Amino acid sequence: MNLRKVGLIAVGLIVVALFLLNRKPVELVKQDAFTATPIANTGYILQSAIHLYNPNLLSATIKTISEKYFIEGREVSIMSMEVNQGIPGMKETTFPTNVRFGVAELDDIFINDCISKSKKVELNVIGEITYESMMSSGKVSVNQKDSVIIFKL
Repeated sequence: MNLRKVGLIAVGLIVVALFLLNRKPVELVKQDAFTATPIANTGYILQSAIHLYNPNLLSATIKTISEKYFIEGREVSIMSMEVNQGIPGMKETTFPTNVRFGVAELDDIFINDCISKSKKVELNVIGEITYESMMSSGKVSVNQKDSVIIFKL
């Protein structure tokens, strides 16, 4: 009978430890490596990498990534992905992303500069990333500012 009580206490301690070690929220480390590549004469593809850190002992699942992209203050693209991708505990994980936008969204970037073939522009990304873990779920806010070089088409 004593062995049974010891076993139940051990299982209870493990469950409490798992609960205490898996309550932290997933963190957005950064979103970087922005590159804008021309696609024929119709537009661009904007690529980047999202770096997430899971401080918990057990893995978490990234459910959705929703972001809006602004170049020079104008909304150029919206991304809404249902990912359902697991990320390991106590590690940083990288998600590559890309969005497309047309030339019309950037029609006046080069209007005053006829000589330049490229221009460095301000890029803002806002949105949220939803996740679930064994003990909780939540949202990570995205608010990144960076710059990207746009080539004239």
